[in-house]
Amino acid sequence: MMKKESRNCFLKWVLLLLPMVFVGCGRQTEEKGQGFSNAADDGVREENRENSAVFSDGESSAEYFGETIKLVIEGSGGRKLSVDAQVYAEYMEQASCYKYVPEPFTEDLRKIFLKKALPAETWDVTEAAVYNPEKDAWEFETPRGEAWIYQVTRSRVPEEEVLNLENITANIFSDIKQVSPVVFQDGQMADMLLVEALNTIPEEIESVGLNYIGALDENGKYECSFINICETDEGQFYAEAQYRKTIDGIPVTTWHDFRTVTGKTSLFPVRVWGSFFSEEEIGLDNPILSVKEAVAAMQRQIDSIPAQKEQIFVSKISLEYLSVVSAEGDLLIVPIWRFWAGENEGERSLRSEEVIAVNAVSGELIWENRAG
Repeated sequence: MMKKESRNCFLKWVLLLLPMVFVGCGRQTEEKGQGFSNAADDGVREENRENSAVFSDGESSAEYFGETIKLVIEGSGGRKLSVDAQVYAEYMEQASCYKYVPEPFTEDLRKIFLKKALPAETWDVTEAAVYNPEKDAWEFETPRGEAWIYQVTRSRVPEEEVLNLENITANIFSDIKQVSPVVFQDGQMADMLLVEALNTIPEEIESVGLNYIGALDENGKYECSFINICETDEGQFYAEAQYRKTIDGIPVTTWHDFRTVTGKTSLFPVRVWGSFFSEEEIGLDNPILSVKEAVAAMQRQIDSIPAQKEQIFVSKISLEYLSVVSAEGDLLIVPIWRFWAGENEGERSLRSEEVIAVNAVSGELIWENRAG
């Protein structure tokens, strides 16, 4: 536990960095909180000239890379997106479409992963782990007296395996506060806050997390997307990190991105969870929507979303990949134009679970929460 004076100082920084609370929208989707999608109309590639006056004829998404788009997308019932955003489309030429292939967590992977997660010279975690058929999980206790559980569950949206390795002794998940996370980016402030709360720095958390994921998916390329600080009712601080796979240099947001939770006493996480996948390229029959067409699609479909209590500020538009379920029930990875909510980098990172986007293939409006 940190000293009272230090803790008060930390909490002051928390309050200074907190963004406005986002008001979600849409129908409830199983396991993922709130979500909404709306099929685009047949004219998705036709320009909405009245509302798209900010664009001029002949412009391409590549020409918009690093440029700023400013406009207000307004609908009825208080629906309003205030856009003052830079466009990021660095790898647009490589964008394609893929089949999303869930991969199982085999017994061999379990042994490899546990040895990577809990290394020891005098103790073999795979020999200590005992299968509990009632919980459908492997349980074991470390030489330090910590109780752990390794469990693989099966989600229904989509149907895939999700790994969970958890230090039961830490007992943080029944009362952990996610209402006021602090977002950390590279820089002196991030280092100062992490050192004070957890005696670590972002690079250390990222390195350990990527090492864990590499034991499961050695062919995948992952990046740490954000690190948040969370606090329990007892005043204990933990860092939660999210990792996303990249394909064609473009980050992929899936249904169960890998995450780690790290405490103060060790760099080794007290919890790791997520799923991993492979991909099979399908390709594209037509060029993807330009950012101009994506904005026009958002304008046309703005009234399809539930009304908002407050306007949403969008400060970044980027070309990314998103896992989706097609109308035929196929699992796909498609390019999207993502409209990032938040007025600055910190707010965008804090709200990174919110996916507000336009499918760059179909023009479909996507409004979901991917909480992992």
